[in-house]
Amino acid sequence: MDDLTATELKVLNNVSRRYNTTVELGTKVQALIDRIPSTGTPVNAVAAELDLVFTSVVIDGETVTVDNPLVAGSDVYEFLADDEQTKTDEDNIAVDITAYAAKAVGTLTLATQPTSGDTITIGTTVYTFVPDGTANSSGEVSVGADAGEAQENLVAAINGTDGFNDAHTLVSAADFALDDMVVTAFIGGTAGNAIATTADLTDGSDDWAGATLASGGNCSAANAATAMTAALTASDTQGVGPTKDGSTVTFTADTAGAAGNDIEVAETLANGAFDGDATELAGGVDATVGTVETCYIDDTYLYVCVDDNTVADSNWRRIAVGSAY
Repeated sequence: MDDLTATELKVLNNVSRRYNTTVELGTKVQALIDRIPSTGTPVNAVAAELDLVFTSVVIDGETVTVDNPLVAGSDVYEFLADDEQTKTDEDNIAVDITAYAAKAVGTLTLATQPTSGDTITIGTTVYTFVPDGTANSSGEVSVGADAGEAQENLVAAINGTDGFNDAHTLVSAADFALDDMVVTAFIGGTAGNAIATTADLTDGSDDWAGATLASGGNCSAANAATAMTAALTASDTQGVGPTKDGSTVTFTADTAGAAGNDIEVAETLANGAFDGDATELAGGVDATVGTVETCYIDDTYLYVCVDDNTVADSNWRRIAVGSAY
């Protein structure tokens, strides 16, 4: 009763019989009663969470989805390994892995002016050399006046800048350096290593360095986790935040409490999954509701609410009861 005024103490002890409206003794007594601990063990709120574990490489087009029923829409994160960040759905959120996925490349040597009828093939697209000045439809490349012009015409045909060839859908071509042209897959990853490169040229010394593109590499599990963490941090609309540990990303509800257990997740990863193949976050716990200075006691601790506490708050503090002395 240390917080009673001297006047209130007198009234409480029946020393004074005067009625004083400023005393508000009833309020003080009720406050004292309210501070008597109730028996029980209050808890603070715990946020729901779930681990997404990447077990190996991630490739372009794979997705991770987060859907909070309390928030409109859903977030679909799509891993993208091309510079244009081309999504399968415009509403998807890009997870940029271009820095982590090497693009396949191939080199064509063309030192001699081709002959009409010679062909260059990339993937399933065939480029046929035709007499100088007659190229005017898709797939045709002018032999030009010399080897240099033939080289320029081939690059323009592959990149779709000659006015009649569409740009190749899988690769782009760099300008010839001396007699070598390098083509590069648009999308990083080992899939680019399967793009065929063949030639049927009069000069047999002119040819591709290999039968397919090469040196494409996929995004590692650890780098996928890094990219996923960055995208989720920057673009989340569903009330979920990430924490990365190696190749694992922990998805945690922004608001603590049991409501977070209803947040749904999904993935289309070939080499990764949510822990236990779970489809919802888990482990969220509602806090014990209380007002400031509410107290509880159990066999181990005395608990005090240091501020008004909702189901999503963590304002309970505890002190060990200790042993008898």
